[in-house]
Amino acid sequence: MTPPPSLPRSTDSTGGTWFPWLLVMLLFSLLVAACTGFLKRLGGSTPVDALLAGGTAFGGTALLCLAIVPTIQQLRRRQ
Repeated sequence: MTPPPSLPRSTDSTGGTWFPWLLVMLLFSLLVAACTGFLKRLGGSTPVDALLAGGTAFGGTALLCLAIVPTIQQLRRRQ
């Protein structure tokens, strides 16, 4: 009998630290969203407007954080 084939090794250069970084990005995005919604509400907006502003801030921050990771990886490869 032959042993089952092994799974291919990942070429990820982060060393298995993707999940903690993803969690940090998520929490940072939540913090930005909460601050944005809170400040919008203090400015006299309706709760719906504050919630929409917070959601927009969350989405923008999360996309920015996720876009930074491949950029940094590309910069490290060039060095």
